[in-house]
Amino acid sequence: MQKDVNKMATNRGKQFENVIKEAFEKVPETSVVRLHDQTTGYIGSSNHCDFIVYHKPYEYHIECKSVHGNTFPLSNITDTQYKGMLEKSQIDGVIAGVICWWIDKDVTLFIPIQTIQQMKGVEIKSIRYDVWDDCEGDTDMILISGIKKRVFWEYDMQQFFEEVEK
Repeated sequence: MQKDVNKMATNRGKQFENVIKEAFEKVPETSVVRLHDQTTGYIGSSNHCDFIVYHKPYEYHIECKSVHGNTFPLSNITDTQYKGMLEKSQIDGVIAGVICWWIDKDVTLFIPIQTIQQMKGVEIKSIRYDVWDDCEGDTDMILISGIKKRVFWEYDMQQFFEEVEK
């Protein structure tokens, strides 16, 4: 039975990635490149994110994560993802971070990689789904809005881009 649970969780995460990709593609004049997960196991073949999205004037390096429960463990971000997105975010015009969906809580946030770096610097190990309620306006995190469908959301990524540009 454990195998089935893990397979279901993996599928939910992949489905979430597809939902995010489709949401980005709905925004006019936006380019979305999906970096497929490397399953070969070769050293040096892992990607630092799931998507590279261009929406003038910014390039976004986005990693998607979905979690059950109240918290998103920062350990869910691999070293390759963390270092890669941090490196890319140093380039002028590049924004990198994680879009995390708390499945059970119906909350989706964009968490910039610099915010994750700050949290790691003060030894914060996870992010609660309700962090947005506690620090709205005092954080670089962005609540991603949308319309709830049966399981997934239909996200408004045009609004996401507008929030990032503020």
